[in-house]
Amino acid sequence: MRAAGKALAAACLYFALAAVTIHLTSHEGSIATVWPANAVVVAMMLQRPRSEWSLYLLAALLGNGAANMAIRGAGIGSLMLGMSNLPEILIAAWMFRRIVSADNALLHDKGSVYRFILAAGLIAPAASTGFGALTAYLMFDQPIGESLGIWFAADALGLLIFTPFFHSLIAGHYVQCFRSKSGIERLKTGALQGLVVAVAAGVFAQSTYPLLFVPVLPLILVTFRLGWLGTNLAVMLIAAIGALATMHGVGPVSLASVHGFWAQAGFFQLYLAFLLLTNMPIAASLNERRILLDKLAERERAIHLLAERSSVLLVNFSPAGRCTQVAGDASSIFGRPAADLVGEDILDLREDCADALMSAHVEAIDNPQGKAVAEIPLGNGRWIEATFTASYDSEGQFAGSIATIFDATRRKQRERELADAAQTDELTGVLNRAGFMERFQAAIADRPETGLSLALIDVDRFKSINDELGHLVGDAVLREIAARLVSEVRETDVVGRLGGDEFVLLLRTDNSEVAQGICKRIVDRVASEAVDMRFGQEVRTQISCGLVYHIAGLGVEDMIHNADMALYAAKRAGRNQLRVAA
Repeated sequence: MRAAGKALAAACLYFALAAVTIHLTSHEGSIATVWPANAVVVAMMLQRPRSEWSLYLLAALLGNGAANMAIRGAGIGSLMLGMSNLPEILIAAWMFRRIVSADNALLHDKGSVYRFILAAGLIAPAASTGFGALTAYLMFDQPIGESLGIWFAADALGLLIFTPFFHSLIAGHYVQCFRSKSGIERLKTGALQGLVVAVAAGVFAQSTYPLLFVPVLPLILVTFRLGWLGTNLAVMLIAAIGALATMHGVGPVSLASVHGFWAQAGFFQLYLAFLLLTNMPIAASLNERRILLDKLAERERAIHLLAERSSVLLVNFSPAGRCTQVAGDASSIFGRPAADLVGEDILDLREDCADALMSAHVEAIDNPQGKAVAEIPLGNGRWIEATFTASYDSEGQFAGSIATIFDATRRKQRERELADAAQTDELTGVLNRAGFMERFQAAIADRPETGLSLALIDVDRFKSINDELGHLVGDAVLREIAARLVSEVRETDVVGRLGGDEFVLLLRTDNSEVAQGICKRIVDRVASEAVDMRFGQEVRTQISCGLVYHIAGLGVEDMIHNADMALYAAKRAGRNQLRVAA
């Protein structure tokens, strides 16, 4: 019942529009100059499922027939005229349905405009022109050539001008637009449409000057200021005013170098087509731009919201390095609110990271397809990471760079912990072989003024401890010896475990008295103090030590080899002692 009620409303609207159009724009009851009635039914069909379309086709047939009988008094001809419009309505609805976007917009981009013009301005009206023109020829004795031209143009203009208007009206777009505007904006919109009406009325009320170009000016103004919805309404107003004037032989169309009513009607139709087809693509382009700007604004709001709720700071820089936009918590990084950074030069944001930020900014500009990452220490153990990429404006023009900056302190600490773990001996807590060798090679490369010494240490008869007392006891012995090594060396020295029961010391001195003193203390302490185990058990152990001093020309492998030779000399001499490489 609800669908039938809507179809009945469509029949009434069709009847009203058709009757008014025939009365005002047809010559002696013949073909109307513009035919908007089909457009209202097509617009209503676009809002309904295809299963209900047959009801609307029936409504159009009844509305058309009733209007023709009421105005023209036609009998069987009324039915023929009504039937001739049905193919056009069905084809138009089917083709327009494929154009309508997900948000129920008929004309939403340039592609949809061009497809709409093809369907409404050519394919759909062509479906009804032949039978309709033939009916007009038989009913009104109008020449078949004129009938074909006027019918085709009238139906095409009706679909082109009125379908977008009725679709937007029925879909609620005009209501939404009205509600979204402030009081001042509504007054401005009314004033612009009033200007269109005033100019059109002034132009078509006189027959002295050929001023058909004048309505184009306010129409373009409406297109740029009000968009597609405003353009739709403005073209419809110009069409209504111009059609009324032309039908009564008034207006600049009468000055055209064409004679006869139908020739002037055809000229007016061409004029309307010109207005429509020149402004449609403009309105579509502006609409695409508006949608793009809306999306950019929405994305910017989302970015600001995300940045404000996270630890990431987003900063836009001009090509010269001036801060143009900031989103997020700037206080934790730069010690100032985000608003205070806008307009600042990148070198003035923070002294201890200015050069690194500028370098990354320049690198991003020089390599627009890549990105530049700067990891910057701020002191007190804090780090920030800044990633710069080239940025572009809505026109695709280069606009500078955008940086994402966040506090990387926790990540750097974790990385340091992982790096330390990778270089630390799990059993004893001192450096493992890889960690020690890295420090050793760096020390050789640095050549400190204090000089260097290397000591290799081996636990005497450690295999017997493992075999007789077990590996748990052996592990405890290694842990205790490592602890004693660490306690006996200086903060500048390095202790490592090369593997098994072999330890190594890197002493930052080549003073024989100092180096030998450290090594002798360690040998004596290990031998004199037993390793306490659980349940009162003690394990006595000893170590042997080989020492070598660094001299010019000795590399890492040379020093290790010489220290190893000295260690084995200590072993051969009876263990539990120090030997210095020759």
